[in-house]
Amino acid sequence: MDLARDGWSIARPGLTHDLLEELRSEAFSPGSAGVRCLLDFSSVKVAAEEMKQHLIAGDVIPSSAVAIQAIAFDKTPDTNWKVPWHQDLMFPFSDEVSSPGYDLPSRKTGVHYARPPVDVLESLLAVRLHLDDCDETNGPLRVSPGTHLSGIIPSAEAANRAAENGEVACLASIGEALLMRPLLLHASSQATEPGHRRVLHVVYHSGAPMPERWHRFL
Repeated sequence: MDLARDGWSIARPGLTHDLLEELRSEAFSPGSAGVRCLLDFSSVKVAAEEMKQHLIAGDVIPSSAVAIQAIAFDKTPDTNWKVPWHQDLMFPFSDEVSSPGYDLPSRKTGVHYARPPVDVLESLLAVRLHLDDCDETNGPLRVSPGTHLSGIIPSAEAANRAAENGEVACLASIGEALLMRPLLLHASSQATEPGHRRVLHVVYHSGAPMPERWHRFL
């Protein structure tokens, strides 16, 4: 797979076993399918910086890139969720947005969210660090290669567009990271053999300065 062409690829950023264990302990809440806004957590800060340096060394992102979001996902027997085909369009900001092109403002748990303009969305890279092995049985992420090149796709058209383009299951081992453009159509099925499927999802922004300020960045 090719990140520019397909919108996703697999990398191994080389985080230590001890750091992975710290992330499991600090970033995940028992019984919760997801925890947002984790960039203030010490282990998440370290992981985000180490992955950033790995991506810079591989010419994936520039040295000016900043981490702007971190979310912990876990798929267990108690939180065996599924997600239909979609793009990631809403991101956290420090205040309610007011600039042209920043749309659909909302608040989640006290944090402002909005959909930034397409050029900002195109400059984002999501890195999904796997803290457990992810195979076909525990609900891996599925992606539709190349759909990130089509801009914002209406939700009502997402499933048909994915069917037209085809799909790939993104399998990974502990310590591997899925690199993904947020505009890439992706989905997730329920696990057939649910256990832990812990993923730390970190988003990096590599674009030009913006009129709106991210909720957190480092």
